[in-house]
Amino acid sequence: MNSIVFSQDSKLTNDEKQQILAESPFNNVYPESILKSSATYFKAQMGLYKEGAIAEKEAHLVALGTSAAVKCQYCIPYHIAELKRLGASEDEIKTAVLIAADIMKMSTLFYGNEFDLEAFKKLLKGE
Repeated sequence: MNSIVFSQDSKLTNDEKQQILAESPFNNVYPESILKSSATYFKAQMGLYKEGAIAEKEAHLVALGTSAAVKCQYCIPYHIAELKRLGASEDEIKTAVLIAADIMKMSTLFYGNEFDLEAFKKLLKGE
């Protein structure tokens, strides 16, 4: 697997810039100095949904839960649309969001009460 490191791209011609911007509306969020490498990264990252180690529907369920937890108003409708396209049931969608909510709740409880992390890890190991 190739890794992409963000550094300053070589100067783009206007035609190159317009071509990259035409490839995806999301390329507009990057500064021109990293536009080419960002577009390459975005294509590779999106490939994780269809060609990654997790089946596409499950990958979008994970992404929906994460999107709900971080309250991304852009990601939530995208992942719901993809899940509906992939045949996810309303219960699957609701369950993904509920799992995310449960993780956020438990994390808040443990963190806010300064629950001892090492003691927690020992509990998980059955110690």
